[in-house]
Amino acid sequence: MRARRPTPAARLADFEAEVIPGLEPFAARELATLTPSPAVLSDAGLRFPYAGPWPPLLTLRTIVAVHAVVATGLPRPSALLDDGTLKRLTGAIGHIRSLHPAGAFGTLRLGAAGQDSPTFRGVRERLTRATGLRDVAEGGDLLLRFKRSPAGDRFELTARLSPRPLSARPWRVCNLRGALNATVASVMAGLTRPAPEDTYLNLACGSGTLLIERAAFGSAHLIGCDLDAEALACATTNAAAAGVDVELHQWDAGAVPRPDGSASAIVADLPFGQLVGSHANNERLYPGVLAEAARLAAPDARFVVITQQVNLFERCLRAAPAWVPEQQIRLELPANAGTLKPWIYVLRRAAEQASAD
Repeated sequence: MRARRPTPAARLADFEAEVIPGLEPFAARELATLTPSPAVLSDAGLRFPYAGPWPPLLTLRTIVAVHAVVATGLPRPSALLDDGTLKRLTGAIGHIRSLHPAGAFGTLRLGAAGQDSPTFRGVRERLTRATGLRDVAEGGDLLLRFKRSPAGDRFELTARLSPRPLSARPWRVCNLRGALNATVASVMAGLTRPAPEDTYLNLACGSGTLLIERAAFGSAHLIGCDLDAEALACATTNAAAAGVDVELHQWDAGAVPRPDGSASAIVADLPFGQLVGSHANNERLYPGVLAEAARLAAPDARFVVITQQVNLFERCLRAAPAWVPEQQIRLELPANAGTLKPWIYVLRRAAEQASAD
């Protein structure tokens, strides 16, 4: 009997993980839980071979998106019009669509240098006929990228495995201006060293991203506070969509009515003073939050903070001896007005200072 040909999910294939700059080590560690082959840093993110079923690639939390390399070694764009290449491409697209509910993909976008050339128009026309998807110039559920291969002498075509980036969590049904990227929040929650008995406190919790992402690590007592009633309503909605039990309060992050040393992990997405807050307000807010977090933290508790006002935060940190800096991570986050460059700080509550206070 003739052997059955393996499906695309059963063959060894190359993939690219799109990663927020600065979070590559965290993404590589998460990828290592799925494949023993080490990921290699490339211009597009982390490249890795993988031979398992594709659905687990859609569960990655520290990665923005995963793209399959569906055609490689192409000498020029016109090679995409070759019948064999086009057949492989439409087969891969069909497999990607099978990973999602019917109707999840309605549009297709091909990103490439010179994408309006006659060759690329021809490729898009043939793909739309073969897939039934509508060709669009922006957005696109099925995102294809034609680019140079890592060696630089040939071209390749990649396809995103999901109609939206993985960082666009399905639970985010309510969004606030300046809300934290969920991929970043997942890393921050992990940096608190999660434990089942945690009392995890999110100061200025906004729409609840840091609370919901912590829930993915397992059980904990999740508490969020914010002065903004609209933010708390948004966090309530998102937590319900995620099926996460959180305790939310309209409290000032600088005056939390909880006992000293009652939190084993604390997190905060401090206002950058751009989309949210102002530089003048942050001059008062930052030292107050550091002091209150120190009061609330149990000995050796971690306080994980993200901010773009690095000079202000470090100045306030130097005046807060209760906190011992353990790690700093510089990020580059895409934004409508360019690129934000915040830092994540991992601070540890000094045990001796905690006992002396």
